[in-house]
Amino acid sequence: MYETKIPFGERDGILFRAYEVDNGLRCRCICPGCKQPLNAANNGEKVVPHFRHAKSNDCFDGFREGARRAAVALIAQRKQLMLPALIETVRVATQDGRLLEEMVELQPVVIHADSVERFVDLGGLRGHAVLHQSHRQLIVRIKLSARMEHERYRQLEALEHSSMEIDLHHLTLEQINDPAKFEHAVLHDLANRIWIRSIRGERLAENALQKLQSVAGKINAQWQLERAAREAAEQARQIELANEKAELQCALEAHRAKQLQMAAEQSATTLDNTVQGRAELIAGTMLKALKEWSGRAVECTACYLLSPPDSRFCLYCDASTSKLNPVTLSPDIPSTINLRMRCSAKPNTSMRNAPILIVRPYFDKIEEH
Repeated sequence: MYETKIPFGERDGILFRAYEVDNGLRCRCICPGCKQPLNAANNGEKVVPHFRHAKSNDCFDGFREGARRAAVALIAQRKQLMLPALIETVRVATQDGRLLEEMVELQPVVIHADSVERFVDLGGLRGHAVLHQSHRQLIVRIKLSARMEHERYRQLEALEHSSMEIDLHHLTLEQINDPAKFEHAVLHDLANRIWIRSIRGERLAENALQKLQSVAGKINAQWQLERAAREAAEQARQIELANEKAELQCALEAHRAKQLQMAAEQSATTLDNTVQGRAELIAGTMLKALKEWSGRAVECTACYLLSPPDSRFCLYCDASTSKLNPVTLSPDIPSTINLRMRCSAKPNTSMRNAPILIVRPYFDKIEEH
């Protein structure tokens, strides 16, 4: 806004537009910024009426100071002002990860002041206009520069009064020279004003926050109950799993002891630990399942030998990868068993997974499990 064309000249403490006074030095006006004499340029057909310094100097405050004082004078004269809208979202997070939200909104409204103070010292900061209404005060800043004023905002936010800013730095000389447009920009234009601090908005936000916190408290209490129930159920499940694991370990140890006992009663046979011998054993357990277990059995995933259908562990090997899968055998197994074994990869895989069997299957008698 470092304009050499100044919209207002001052005479006897009163601000005039250039077209309201005589041309040239006859205007008898001084600069609102540096207080030096001004020339009024109001006779041109192509130039918007304005003032300029009678003598060249480095004053850059004439434009801003004149427009700001004129705006404050207008507010003081009318004793009214359009307040900006306020929209704020209050959020509260719950312990279960939800985000509760409520919108706080103030609609734009025109206020009428009981009195207006101009250029009030607020302790290291000027309130360009302070509107008084009952026991409330509203501090107004008139902005005539593009730069942000974060420190001033911080100082105003620390005060116990509402404050707002009216940004006039986009106004052109033509708009300032038009009394109706200038008045609208200062008093009523919703596009150029914002809240710096709204006491009423803060109260509404605090009420909304308290309401959301109350709702969140109930949600959190229910979540805590549900979490405690989940933790108790998980603890019970872990205890059950631990008991099952301990029982399984005991059963496996008993089974291994039985295997060793049975192995001690057998004669070692090297043929069992060859691919051909392993094929014969697999086929033998399949035939035994048909004959003695009604075609139902469980197959070891390591050695592929079949055990009785109620077995929990393989009777014949101790491979760490051993698991038992239920199988049901077809009645035509005896007629196809040799062909099946010649085409099957099970004997080779059995030898790889369980090179040595602990117990050799017997086929001439029923083995107890």
